[in-house]
Amino acid sequence: MTRLLHSFAGHLRFMQLSSTDLFVFVEGKQSDPYFYAQICKSIPDLRFRYKIWLAQQLPGGAGGKQAILSFFTFLRKRKELVSSLGGQKTTCIFFVDKDVDDLQRKRKRSPHVVYTEHYDVANYIFLHGDLQTGAASAASVDPARLSVQLSDAPEWCLQAAKLWREWISICLRMLEDGILCEANYRVLSRVQTRPSEPTNAKLYATLTRDIARRAGLPVAMLRQQLRSTAEKVDRYFSQSLHHRIFKGKWFAHILADEIDRIMIGQPYDHNGLYNRLPCSIAATLDFGEPWADYFRNAIQSVTEEN
Repeated sequence: MTRLLHSFAGHLRFMQLSSTDLFVFVEGKQSDPYFYAQICKSIPDLRFRYKIWLAQQLPGGAGGKQAILSFFTFLRKRKELVSSLGGQKTTCIFFVDKDVDDLQRKRKRSPHVVYTEHYDVANYIFLHGDLQTGAASAASVDPARLSVQLSDAPEWCLQAAKLWREWISICLRMLEDGILCEANYRVLSRVQTRPSEPTNAKLYATLTRDIARRAGLPVAMLRQQLRSTAEKVDRYFSQSLHHRIFKGKWFAHILADEIDRIMIGQPYDHNGLYNRLPCSIAATLDFGEPWADYFRNAIQSVTEEN
């Protein structure tokens, strides 16, 4: 059977020969498998057998969004997003992070491709999870030490995003202008001294000057454009839409740094804390709450397809 998985056609054949009714393809390996498995389990009167399949398990092993969307395109061209073999119906659904695909008009249009409403899965984890309990577990500390700062997850997320206002503005502006540089969503903010601190004015000035020089733009012009973009970011904040433009994975770095400030001089499990936080907080999610309906409805829609 291993040889069959060396191509998309072979992988399709493998799925058709299995007893699985629904293959749920997910983009990431850190939080996505648990998150989407719990979404499936939360569907009332679950009547189908599902399997979570990671992008890196697809032929080629590269993983990521592109691997998932390439397999989706292959199946759509073959009209095999829902296939039947020997009386067994096999359905596929692909969950991918929205990122900024909506702003770049890059989204695939199909009920079988489901984009997160927020930037990525981590946004849901930090917005709807119990930050105090999850963070305390990940850091091995008394939850009471974190109660004041983390008791209100939505408010904490908003304030954390506001700390990175200028960085978000730079990243969005670079995308809009097609400028490839060190300011992008793939890295942490280059204008914060520490993740949990506001923008450092000197770092901001240096970075924007360097970007302008390499892009052949007057510094004053770039900074004026960035101010205009920052006003757009503020509108997202004012409408509580910041999760659409703030990368959820950044929250872990901000929270880990914040815990370091709270626990200064005290022992706690700090090694790799930012990596553990999303998983620990995800374990506190209540997948029966209304926020999960978006994903449940998408699954029910394709599984009920004739």
